[in-house]
Amino acid sequence: MNFVPKFLKGNWLSKAHLYTSNPKKLKQLLPLLSMYISKKGLSKVKDKLVLMGNYLTDITKGKYKDYDGKKLLVIVGAIIYVVTPFDLLPDLIPPGLIDDLSIVAWALKEASDELERYKAWKYPEKEDVNS
Repeated sequence: MNFVPKFLKGNWLSKAHLYTSNPKKLKQLLPLLSMYISKKGLSKVKDKLVLMGNYLTDITKGKYKDYDGKKLLVIVGAIIYVVTPFDLLPDLIPPGLIDDLSIVAWALKEASDELERYKAWKYPEKEDVNS
């Protein structure tokens, strides 16, 4: 089942816009994301979720300023979706993380270039290894 069209028809990106225009609200997502990352069943995307969290942390602290606002909305919308207990499939039922993983995978695809630019900024020494 493809959850992305339902996600896009929902108000997740509108919520993301509210969060990105209010730094205090954006910071409130970080501990919720940390709790979400600790769930079982996320091993395949855990590193990517941590990267998203680091990305948001550096933006909220004003450290990372060269970000794409549209890609930020995608990432924040996906994070709001996964940390919200009432999404398309509640996380309490066994297949409840499937929709979350689908939305995270979509967000990663949509924002992959943005996250790669962020990683190059955050970890410049890793770029030197490949040169």
